[in-house]
Amino acid sequence: MMRKNTIDAKRTITSIMFILLLFSLPSWVVAAEDSHLDTISGVLQSSKLSKTEQAEVHARAAAAIHAGVPAEDVEIIVSRSIERGADAGTINRFLDTGIATKQKGLPVTPILDRIEQGLSKGVPLERISEATQRLASKIEVAQPLVDDLIRSGVKPKQRNEREAAIEATGRALEKSIPAENLKGVSAAVQERKGSLALFTNAANAAAYFAGSGMSAKTASGLVQDAVKKGYSERDMDGMVKEISDEMIRGSRADEAAMQMEREGMQSGRGMGQSMGSHGGMGPGSSTGGTGGTGGMGGMGGRGR
Repeated sequence: MMRKNTIDAKRTITSIMFILLLFSLPSWVVAAEDSHLDTISGVLQSSKLSKTEQAEVHARAAAAIHAGVPAEDVEIIVSRSIERGADAGTINRFLDTGIATKQKGLPVTPILDRIEQGLSKGVPLERISEATQRLASKIEVAQPLVDDLIRSGVKPKQRNEREAAIEATGRALEKSIPAENLKGVSAAVQERKGSLALFTNAANAAAYFAGSGMSAKTASGLVQDAVKKGYSERDMDGMVKEISDEMIRGSRADEAAMQMEREGMQSGRGMGQSMGSHGGMGPGSSTGGTGGTGGMGGMGGRGR
């Protein structure tokens, strides 16, 4: 009886907090959220879930939206999960991961991407859940690494640069790039007074290389050397394209990396010599960049 009273009390407190939060939001925000929640209600009512399960998922969806998870993404996750025949527990786990990520102040976009793309591509539900949890744990480890870099003086220059750096670091960690190796890349960025966007591109490049079959040691060493040799954000994109083109021509990732290093040593100008002769992508060719490494799979997009 005591346990039931405790549960009832918690539900009452949650309901009160939910109502207070609704009153504190601008009317247009509430209207937009209500629209998505109405759609979610319709989807749930047409599903095979029991009334109790429908209520549970709807309540979790509302909690996710008010925790800061974009309402559109919550609707997509619930709708696609129902289409895939997911049970209430699975849907709630997806939403709980998003809620927990937002509550920790971590980037939620890569988590939502992972769930939505997995649902869209027909990945088994349990594998989506496992992969999402794994990425969430890596992003949590990534946050202090990036914040240490920012505290060292490498400040974000644009909105969302910190989140982009955390996401890139999390993906690199997920591809088995050791945290110590990423700290080495971070130190190289600090030494040359580089930008946070440069670190982001370097981490993205390392993740891409490791995901393409290159050893974690070679991948992190390659991008660290590139930073030390003066590569800009855009040059890092060029290096990714160069390695990718070599693999298309039949080289293995590690072979392409060795060739790049070998050509760099022969030229005496660093690894970018060959890239510089193919469109001006060698070191120092550009100081610009968008903070995102182009041409890499799995870096974004909701698969809508």
